[in-house]
Amino acid sequence: MKVLHVLNELKPSGAEIMLRSAAPLWSGYGVCCDILSTGPTPGPFAPALVEAGYDVHHLRNSRTPIFLRQFATLVRSGDYDIVHQHAEGMSFWFGLMSIWAGASVLRTIHSSFSFDGWLRFRRGLQRRLLNNLGVHFVTIGDSVRNNELKRFGLESTLILNWADLTHLEPPSPAEREAARAEWGFRDEDFVVVSVGNCATVKNHGAMLHSLALNSDLGQFRYLHVGMEDTVGSERQLARKLGIEQQVIFTGWLDDPRLALYAADVYVMPSLYEGFSIAAVEALSIGLPAILTEVSGLIDFRAYFPGLIYATPDADGLAVALRTSFSIDSVQRKLIAREYRHTALKYFSPERGVAEYCAAYSSLLGR
Repeated sequence: MKVLHVLNELKPSGAEIMLRSAAPLWSGYGVCCDILSTGPTPGPFAPALVEAGYDVHHLRNSRTPIFLRQFATLVRSGDYDIVHQHAEGMSFWFGLMSIWAGASVLRTIHSSFSFDGWLRFRRGLQRRLLNNLGVHFVTIGDSVRNNELKRFGLESTLILNWADLTHLEPPSPAEREAARAEWGFRDEDFVVVSVGNCATVKNHGAMLHSLALNSDLGQFRYLHVGMEDTVGSERQLARKLGIEQQVIFTGWLDDPRLALYAADVYVMPSLYEGFSIAAVEALSIGLPAILTEVSGLIDFRAYFPGLIYATPDADGLAVALRTSFSIDSVQRKLIAREYRHTALKYFSPERGVAEYCAAYSSLLGR
C-alpha cells in the first residue's frame, strides 16, 4: 500500500514530528509512505524526514491549474493508493485531483477552524461533497471533532496525536540534575518551561506578565523553548517588565528533552490548540502542567487528572503558577508515574500508526 502525505512547507511541528517518530512502523503493516511538501521550499524539516526514511517530494503550490495538474501527475505516476491530506489550504482541490488521479483520500483535520459567514458555508459544503465522494475524515482530538460536527455538519473518526515516547522517558535524578546544571539553575529555582514558537496564538506575552505578577516569589525562572519573532518582541517585553533575568530564550531545540528535564512545571498558555504534541511530550515525562482552558487543551482533562487549568490571561496564569509552586515532592512522584502510564496507553506512535493503517485498509476495502 503506497501513501502520499501532503503537507505545507515542512517545519518541526505537528504532523511532521509525528511522521518522523512513526517512520519505522509503517512497514510492519505493509504500508510505504512518501511525503509531498507544497511550500515555497521543501522546508527546514525536510532533511530530518529524509533521514527518517521518507522520500520527500516538492511541488510549490501556485494555486493554479498547472500546479493541480502537476500534483495529479505525481499521484498517478507514483502509483499511490491513498493521498493523506494534512493541510487545510487547497484541501478541497487536492481531494478532487487525488480522486481524479485514481487514489483514495484520507484527510486529517489538525485544528479547530473557526470559519464563519460565507467561508464557513463554503468549507462545510466542500467537506460534505468530498465525504460523499468517499473521502475519509479524521480529527485529532475531541475539540476538533466537535467543532467539525457543529460548525460544518461533518462526522469524523477520532485518531489521537502521538509523541515519541521511547525518546521522551522520565529523567533519572542524575539526568534531571545535569539538565538543571546545563541551564545554570539553582536547587531553589522553580523552573517553568514552555515549548512553542512565538506566535500570537501561543500567548507567551500573558505568561511573561504572569511572572511579573509573581515577582514576590523570586524563585520563578522561565525557560522559553521556541523560535522568537523577527524583532524579539517577547524578549523586549521581558526587559520592559523587569524580569529579563528570570527568562531564558533558548530558540528552537530539535530535542526539547533537556529543557523538559530541567523544569518543575510545563505551561501552555495558548489561546487555542488542535491537540498539542508539545503538551503530550511534557506530560509523557511526568511533568505537572498548567494549561489554559481553551479549545484543544481542555481535551487533556479526560486523560490526565490533576492538571492545573487557567484562564488565558496574566491573572489566571499567575494564580496557576502559585498553585503549581505548592505541589510537594510526593505529589510530583505520583503525577509522574500516572502520567507516564497514561501516555503509553493513549499517545504512542504504535497506537497511532495502527489506527491509521486500519483506516487506510478500510478505505481500500481490505
